[in-house]
Formats: sequence, structure tokens, C-alpha cells
Amino acid sequence: MKVKNVYSLIFILFSVLFSCAQNNLKVDAIFSDDMIFQRNHKIPVWGTAKPNTKIKAVFKEKTVATIADENGNWKLNFKKQKAGGPFQLTVSSENKIIKFNDILIGEVWLASGQSNMHLDLKRTLNGEEVAKKANNPNIRIYYMKPTFPTGKDGVHTIEELEKIQKNQYFNTKGWVKVTPENVLYFSAVAYYFAEKLQGDLNIPVGIIHNAVPGSPIESWLSEEIIEQDLEINKHIKQRWQDKVDEKDGMISVAKNQISLSKNSNQKHPWMPTYNYTNGVLPIKNVPFKGVIWYQGESNAEQPILYKKMFKKMVALWRSDFKSDFPFYYAQLTSREDRSAWPEFRNAQRELLAEVKNSKMAVISDVGDRQDTHAKNKKPVGERLALLALGDTYKKIKDYESPMFYKATLSNTTCTIKFKGKFNGLKTKDSKEIIGFEISTDNIIFEKITPIIEGKKIKFKVPNTYKKPIYIRYAWQPYSEANLTSNLGLPVSTFRAKIK
Repeated sequence: MKVKNVYSLIFILFSVLFSCAQNNLKVDAIFSDDMIFQRNHKIPVWGTAKPNTKIKAVFKEKTVATIADENGNWKLNFKKQKAGGPFQLTVSSENKIIKFNDILIGEVWLASGQSNMHLDLKRTLNGEEVAKKANNPNIRIYYMKPTFPTGKDGVHTIEELEKIQKNQYFNTKGWVKVTPENVLYFSAVAYYFAEKLQGDLNIPVGIIHNAVPGSPIESWLSEEIIEQDLEINKHIKQRWQDKVDEKDGMISVAKNQISLSKNSNQKHPWMPTYNYTNGVLPIKNVPFKGVIWYQGESNAEQPILYKKMFKKMVALWRSDFKSDFPFYYAQLTSREDRSAWPEFRNAQRELLAEVKNSKMAVISDVGDRQDTHAKNKKPVGERLALLALGDTYKKIKDYESPMFYKATLSNTTCTIKFKGKFNGLKTKDSKEIIGFEISTDNIIFEKITPIIEGKKIKFKVPNTYKKPIYIRYAWQPYSEANLTSNLGLPVSTFRAKIK
């Protein structure tokens, strides 16, 4: 064979190989074996291919086709389906076929926040024993695992910092079934939530988990939201100025972690917008039923500003996902040396009236005097699940912590009323009520002992007290307040003026 012909043949072969590579079909990272689709919602499938390539997908014997656009992006939809499975999804182009097996249809939830949502079963109370018994093929988990652990003593290496800079922070193995190995290092709160939900609904349940230890709420906001609000923008710039503020412990840790970098614009997972860009936007095409959220420790010193950012975050996510999904969040728990937490817990309670379709799980009774990461996570996950079972699925009627409604004074008798879905009040230990205090100046408070009357409590106001009179409950960083619903759900921290 002539040399010229050999070169021509080689050229043709490389051209064919290159063309095949260019035609390579890809589906988004969210698709894998063992995945779960949201029931009663259209089922989107999307990915990339060579521009103008025809894409065909088959699911439950139904075929849908589309054409990749000029940028190579494609998306198609199957009609909504009832819960069930397992099924197979096939996606194909002219030169490639991709198959996904053992797919279920059920309820999908997103679990997000910071370290207390991220805390895995292994590090929680009885977690290892619980993991050993975890074998439920009807629960599927999608763990967007932070590439590098963050914490008080964590220092990123140069290699880690470079990956963070390239937005390579989250990693996933795809969807997996619940097994002892898969849940041991998975969020305890998210697992207990899913376990309770699946057991009560008796349909498949999927959890997408993308919590980041230490992350402040501004890391979950978009750049546009931050730039549009002068107060938020100013606060963030002050937090991230060059000078290290030891009072702002988490941001100080972050600054120390990136101190090795020679890049003056080095990114960090706690920086504004980082987790929104890398943890939220990549899944914005994924339909899910709702969100469970446990975050606030990194913003506890600014409760009023947190309320503003929280409202903007929920609105932003709902806009991105094109859904007014329920948003259920955990109130901060109890810790002895966190003086700002009572005020913050009260701010979180106030958010219930300001964020539609939201509910809050009160967990002040399962805190730890010395540890922000209290180990008893089962009540947290199950109380969030109760909110979903009662509020979203209408399966139960008694599912909510009593929330302060109003306090009125008639002669010398003060009556405090509560709102929420609960069937009466009791004390945790059947003893006198602990945790209530009153004041005439909203500064110096003294303890009082009300009595329970059904879904209200009453007490006599001392004759020495003249209006205005203020009342507060569970207003200690580590609260031993003991008023609960009949189901045992604790009453939320609150502060109010008696009318």
C-alpha cells in the first residue's frame, strides 16, 4: 500500500473516531441505576450530545424523542406517573444506547443545610446499630458529598483548594439503595426522615442530600439576590474583609483554610453563592416534593438579617425549581454557651408567619450543653417527617409543636393561647411547668408557674406588676423548659407583650 493511501486511511479512521466522540450521548449526573422519580409530576430527562442529534428515550413502554439544540443540550419529558417500580429507562442516539435499571417512582425530597443536617449516622446516638439494620430497597439516596470535610481544625491542601476553585466540590456515586454500607456515612436527619416517611406512606421515597458543614445561609443565595439588597451585601462584605474577626468563628476558620492559596480570589464553600452555584443549580431540573432544612448556627448572631436572607432563599429556590414546594426546617436546638440562640430560635419561629407553606420542627429538648452537634438525631428527622405526613400528605392531624399565638390579661389572670395542629398540652415529666418568665421592662425577668387548661395555659400576675408586661418562654441557650403537646412535641421559644 502506498504511503499516501496509508495516511489517507489513518485520516479517515481518526475522522470516524472523532465523529463518534462528538456524537457521544450523555445524560445528566442525576441519572443512574436505582434512581427514583417524583410521582404525579412530569418526568424530565436531559443531557448533552452533538448539536442537532436526535435523542430517543423509552420508559414504561412509552417513547419520547427530541433534537439536541445548537449547543448540544437536550431535554424531553414523560407524562406523570403513579408510584411504583422497578422500571427501566433507555436513552439512545444514532450511535449510543444508555440504560438505567431498577428505577422507582415515589416521593423525592431535598435535604439541605449545614453540619447538623450533614452529620452522618456513624457519629450519632445509636447510629451504627441503626445502620446495621438498614436494608430498605424502597428508600433511595442521592448523596452530593462535599469533597473535603470542613470544621474547626480543617485546613485545605493546595490540591483541594484548586479543586474548590474549579467548582469540583460536590461528588456523588449516583442513586443507591439503603443498605448498612450506604447509610453509615449518610445524613442521620435525612435518613430518619426518609425512613419514617416511607414506612407511613408505604411507597418509595428518595432523598437528595447536599448539606455543607459550616455553611452560612448566604452561601446558598444567588449573586443577583445578594447584589440587589444593600443590607445583605454590606454584611457579607464585612464578613469577608481581609481582617480576621475572631468573633465570627466560622468565617475565621474559612480564612485560615484558604491561607495557603496564592490565588487572591480563592473560593471557599462557605463563601457567598458557592453552594447555590454548585449544590442547587445543578439539580434545578429535578422534580421533588419538598425541602427539609437544618441550618442557622453560622448566622445565629444576626437573627433579623437571617430572616431576610431566609425568605429570599426560599423564594429563590422555589423560582428556580418552578414549584411552591413545602419548606420544613429545624429550629436551632440548645447549647449552654450560645447566648444568641434564644433570640435566633424566636426569629425562626416568627418566620412561620412570613414564609408561606413552611413549618418548623422544634428540637430544643434534644440539644447538648457543650456540643453544637447534638448526637440525638432521630427525633429531628422524625419530627420533620411528622410535618410532611400531616401538612403535605394529610395522613395525621396531631403533628405540630404548639406555637405561641397571643397572651391576654383579664383582671390579674393572664391567658396564653397557642396555635398549630396539636391535641392539648402537657409537661414532659408531668411536673410543674418550667421555662416561663415575666417582666415589666423586658430586661429583668422572674420565673412564673402557669397551669394547663386544655390547649391554653393561665397564671396570676402579681399585683405589683403594671403594664406593659412581657412574657418569654425557653429563653435560655440550653433550655430545660418542659411544656409540650400531648404527643410530646416541645413548645417553641417565644417572647411577647401581654395585651
